[in-house]
Order: sequence, then C-alpha cells, then structure tokens
Amino acid sequence: MQAHTIVVEVRFFLPLICGFAWLVLATIPCRADTIVVGTDFEGGSARVIDVDQENAIVRIMPGGDPLRGWPAWWYCRISGLTPGRTLTLHVVPSSLPIPAGHPGAGKPLAAGWALPMRANWSEDQIRWRHTAAGKKGDAGMSYQLTPDANEVWVAWGPVATPKTVADWITNISQRHDFVESFELAKTLERRSVRGVRIAAGEIPMESRPVIWLQARQHAWESGSSWVARGIGEWMMGGSPDAIWLRENTLIFLVPIMDVDRAATGDGGKESTPHDHNRDWSDDPHYPEVAAVQSRIKRWTVQNRMAVFVDLHNPGPNDHGAFFYVAPDEAIDQPRELRRRRFLDSVTRNWDAPIPFDPRMRSTGPSYHRLWRQISGTWVTEHANQQTVAVCLETPWNTASSTTEGYAKVGASLGKGISRFLRSDKSKDTP
Repeated sequence: MQAHTIVVEVRFFLPLICGFAWLVLATIPCRADTIVVGTDFEGGSARVIDVDQENAIVRIMPGGDPLRGWPAWWYCRISGLTPGRTLTLHVVPSSLPIPAGHPGAGKPLAAGWALPMRANWSEDQIRWRHTAAGKKGDAGMSYQLTPDANEVWVAWGPVATPKTVADWITNISQRHDFVESFELAKTLERRSVRGVRIAAGEIPMESRPVIWLQARQHAWESGSSWVARGIGEWMMGGSPDAIWLRENTLIFLVPIMDVDRAATGDGGKESTPHDHNRDWSDDPHYPEVAAVQSRIKRWTVQNRMAVFVDLHNPGPNDHGAFFYVAPDEAIDQPRELRRRRFLDSVTRNWDAPIPFDPRMRSTGPSYHRLWRQISGTWVTEHANQQTVAVCLETPWNTASSTTEGYAKVGASLGKGISRFLRSDKSKDTP
C-alpha cells in the first residue's frame, strides 16, 4: 500500500518538476557550437595548433609537405562560429625544415612567406575579400574577421583550385564560340591540366602568331591564376584591343600548371626533385612542361611564336609588378630591343591599382643554379627570333592584391600585348 502511494505522488508532481527544469534551462545562455577547423577539401592545408573556444581564437600553421614545395600556403574551413562574433586567426610559420638540396636546406622557411599583411576569407568560396591588416607578433600574425555565417573559409591568398579554374574554363567556353577548352596534359598524379584557346575571325589559324600565357608553376602563388583569369576575361570583352587580338592571333591560356600541388595544398616552389619552373630542360620531369615545350617547338619551326608570358607572384617585400627576363647570356641585341619595345608597350598601357615597375630583373646565373631551365630562358633560347618571353611577377602583399586588383593587372597586360603586336610593323613581325 505504501509503495502505491509513492507512485501516485511522483506522478502528481512530475509536471511541476519538468516545468521547473525547463525554466532553469531557459535562463542559461545558449552555448555556440564547437569551433572546428577542417582542410578536407581541394587545396586545403593547415596544421591546427589549438582552438580557444571561449574567445574564438584559432591558431594554425601551413600544412604543406616541404618535399612538395615551400610550406607557405594555408587554407582552411572554420565552422561552428556564432554569426556576428569576431573570429581571430593566428598564423605562425611552418616549423618543418627545407629538404636537402634546396636553398635554405635544414631550416624552416622564412616567416614572411607565410604571413601576408592581410588574410583572405570567404563565406561561399566564390567571393574572396581581405581581412583588415593583421597584427604581427613575435610568433606570427593575427587576423580578425566578423562573418555573418557560422562557417567561413580563410586562406593565404584568394583561392583558385583546379576545380574552380575548370569550372571557369567550362563556363567561358560555353559562353563564347571563339573560346575552346583543351587539355594540355595529364600530371604525374593523373590530374588534368586544362586551358583555353581563344581565336575569332577569318584569318586561318595556321598562319597566326601565337601567344602563350600560363600561371602557377609554383602552386602557392594563387594570385597569378587570378591574373590569368583577368586577362582571359579581358580578351573576351568588347574593347578594340581585345577584339583585334583574338581576330589576329592565336591565344592559349593555362591558369594552373602545377595542378597536383594546387590540389593537395602544397607550395610547389623548390619541390623535389625541382619545381616546374626549374624543369625546362631537354628531359622534363613534369608532363605538362614537356607538353608546352612540344607546342612551342612546333610553332618555332613555323616561325609563329610571338609572346610567351609566365605569371607568378614574387616575394613578400615586392609591392609593384615587374618582369623577370632571360639574362644577357641568353639573348642577342635585336631580340633585346624587341623585348624593350614590348616592355614599353606594357608600361604605357598599365592601368591597375597595383603599380608597375619597368625595371626588369634577370634570371641569370646568380639567380639560380638551374637558370637555363627556367621557362623564360628556355623559350628565349629555343623559340624563333621574334619571340618575346617574360615572367610577370604580380605582388601579393599589398592592399590591392585582391581578385579585382589582379583582374586589372591581367587587363593591363592584355592591352599592352595587343598594342605591341598592332604597332609591330618591322620585318620581324611573325
């Protein structure tokens, strides 16, 4: 009888107990989701040091393998955020040593390569923007951002993965009948290196001068892919210079050469056995380099190579765009004068927020022990006499080093190339 009485009493008070518990829980502030850092996507790269959940501070370092190039690149997803709350990202340089046989072997990469003045961030992996200027400390750089979403992507530079580049190529080739997608080669890891061919008008293709534009021989230099995209979009536009160029020349554009390391989030530069821009020899290691060489050799026999531009990003202390060129040992005076005319054309037509420095720099013997295996030097020494071969370095560490700024660099380069070839009335015109 007593046990039965207890059961009745508990059942009677149960609604009151539950109501009181709900009231207590309702007065406790809701805790935000746990902050989680991920890199399980194309191009992702970061080693998580720690996460301060209470203060929304994430600490990382680049996650690249030094055997696959300088570990400067970092790119991660941070989820579990409270929209409208400021997130602090603290980045320190990689602690892993550079492998033997490369400059700086045995020591970690200098910190400046991994610590831009401003980080890049996106809520959709499409639109990339700068953070405010970071705060530099003894151990690294701190960046702050306040997203309106519970998930954000942060990166060393504006991201251009092989997939986003492939999507852009597919889109423009579908929008314009004078743009054709092509596969340059399959990489050593069996990924596709893709590009576009741009040509319009009635002039037979086999008689046109050829322009070859390529980017990202060093995978971490993501800004160069955005310069490539900028020149591509300009070439498809309605300006008289763009129309003349696509109606009178044959243009090839490859936005990422080192697709393998761009896909895995590694640096690429000074990778083992060497990077793409040290591979321009008689026996290239990388199939994509061999594929470009094969095309250039064919056009050289036809006396059709006109302009070769390799797009890169320079060091952290370079704040203006400039050209690297083959040294005096690799070029004769007539070709040097022609190259000077090209430089003058680019200088006169430069219209970008990133300034242009007309002082050329040399990739000669003092630059690197494999200087003859650098793309610009190889093209200069192997292409026909009329060919101008240069490397455009666009700075990544300025307030204007954005997708918009890079696009304007590409447009300026395109206009300079067009004006150079249009005004080329000398006998050496291809």
